Amino acid sequence: MIFYFTGTGNSLAAAKIVAKTTDDLLVDMGKAYKYKDFDFTLEQGEALGFVFPTYAWTTPPLVDEFIRRANFRTGNKEVFAPCYCYAVVSCGAFVGNTARIFADRLRRWQGINLDASFSVKSVGNCTYLYAPAQGEKRERLLAHAEVEAHRTALRIKARECVHAERRNPLGILLSQVTEQDEKPRSTKDFHTLPTCISCGRCADICPTNTITLIDGTPRWAELGCTQCLACLHRCPVNAIQYGSKTEARGRYVNPVLGPARRA
Repeated sequence: MIFYFTGTGNSLAAAKIVAKTTDDLLVDMGKAYKYKDFDFTLEQGEALGFVFPTYAWTTPPLVDEFIRRANFRTGNKEVFAPCYCYAVVSCGAFVGNTARIFADRLRRWQGINLDASFSVKSVGNCTYLYAPAQGEKRERLLAHAEVEAHRTALRIKARECVHAERRNPLGILLSQVTEQDEKPRSTKDFHTLPTCISCGRCADICPTNTITLIDGTPRWAELGCTQCLACLHRCPVNAIQYGSKTEARGRYVNPVLGPARRA
């Protein structure tokens, strides 16, 4: 079974390739968290995979909470133990120590050891820091990510026990700065433009139920956001902003989630 979390589609794209190669089942951690469904039945000894993005050079808060709350059991209600456990971490730049941080949480909260870890670099979506790649550069990054995901899937199918995510000194240093047990993500800079059409899509896709429509306008709760930026990137009219710079920086959605919105 493969558990994935995605905001704008990169991790889902990689997870689908791994699932097809290994003939495995995909489970959405975001939906599980949104609907508070943390009970999962697995076959004793089956492979266990996790695919998720790097956020601020560490694990997304939602992934941390999912691992803390997940109840992995067999059909006989026994504690589940995988024969092989792996993680695939997607990133826009540096993966840092994300996989190792995840391994520590998985071992601490589930008693499961991470046998292998990989990384897949794709288009970055942190629009309040930079503009997502456009045009030919975006296409090159997506093509490279697909090749990397296929290569990773074959290594997973062969059950390689390696930690092969592409780390570098700067990413490792950044992980040491940002990693902490509690990772509050501010929502104070989220706002909407007058072009908002009150469609409610942002609230529907928010995995943490942080967004509520009040008089037709999205409002963000102060706590709980995992800052996946799905609301910002997947708004059909680009009405959602974060801070003062995102309006001019375009949007990004991986093609796996459907036709691209206008940039």
